[in-house]
Amino acid sequence: MKKLISLVLALVLALSLVACSNTSNTDNPGSNTSNGENSSSELDTTNPIKIGYLAWASGADAYMGLVAIAALEDRIEEINANGGLLGREVQLIWYDISADFSESVNATNKLINQDQVDAIIGPDGSPFAITLGGIVEEAQVPLLPNCGNAEVTVNDDGSTKPYVFRVAPQNALTSITMAHYAYNEMGVRKVATLTESTNISTVESADEFVKEFEALGGEIVAQESYMLNDTEFRAQITTIAQAEPEYVYMPAAAYKEVCNFAIQLSDMGYSDSIKILGTDAWYNPDALAVAGDALDGCVVVSALDMNSENIAPMVEEFAEKHADLNASLHLYALYAVNALQFLEYAITTAGSTDGPAIKQALEEATGVEMITGGSWHFDEHHDPVGPEFTILSIEEGEAVSLGVYSVEQ
Repeated sequence: MKKLISLVLALVLALSLVACSNTSNTDNPGSNTSNGENSSSELDTTNPIKIGYLAWASGADAYMGLVAIAALEDRIEEINANGGLLGREVQLIWYDISADFSESVNATNKLINQDQVDAIIGPDGSPFAITLGGIVEEAQVPLLPNCGNAEVTVNDDGSTKPYVFRVAPQNALTSITMAHYAYNEMGVRKVATLTESTNISTVESADEFVKEFEALGGEIVAQESYMLNDTEFRAQITTIAQAEPEYVYMPAAAYKEVCNFAIQLSDMGYSDSIKILGTDAWYNPDALAVAGDALDGCVVVSALDMNSENIAPMVEEFAEKHADLNASLHLYALYAVNALQFLEYAITTAGSTDGPAIKQALEEATGVEMITGGSWHFDEHHDPVGPEFTILSIEEGEAVSLGVYSVEQ
């Protein structure tokens, strides 16, 4: 199993190096904009609507951005084939921001000042998104990130960042939902946490879970951490096992850490007595293939159900069309497509690509039907309203939906 996970991650890394040798879509064949070759003959290609995307598209987690880029380009191809937006061709322009947090700032400035995009989708990670609110506000260019930290959409003084609209649930809501389900529905009373200490989003997720689980009467018996790109978890496992938890809450930002932890937990003989509670950031078909039965018995809370009648066909279609990527359609990519749908709605409703007009349309939307399911809109803090949490159990290498679960606030 260890050889398998190493092989898979090596393939992903090799793919990312080939596809992302250049961070700009101008020179990178892997990031060509949609050319609308199937579009109406009346489609205006001389004055395209430009959508930027901030992608994590290289390194060990390159699958996050590369799959999302492919999914966005598929959606844009469909849009253009049906006449574009406002009769204009839609183009995707993306940059790889995975090298460093500062890259998200650099790429955002390029998209605004050099490429003159009308709106920006992404980034996926909270540390990459938090600093962008002021930049897009000054430029009046809407930003739709997929990340859960509260600071992404809210300033220190509690005011809402006017041009930032989150397209994924806030971390607190996700963690609170999992805490209630574990305590009230599963009867769990003793939990340990394992957190990537270098990621503000995962730290917030763990803190919110701890606070809520203890308030319900549960006991947090151990709190361990790891660093970005760590692959060795045996020391943490030893400490956690001594505390005898029933589950470990691991709100990881990517699936490879969860796979390594689960495999090592099994290798050390603890997989029968200690299971994992997780979030949709690592709810990924590829994770199940990599870790196999090491993840059996784990429970995940997700705002999107990959088994749903809306999403399951999309996963199958994506696999057939993009077999060359060696990566499955995942939650990050689906959130990116949802962001694009919000922009389709706002631009069409406003009849304009003017930033303030798009912003107003997003704020005034009462319900946008998502191809992933449900009718979504934004609340006063620009957080999404509409996603329903599904609880999933990992059984024999498959994610089995246990139904929708919500917590009254």
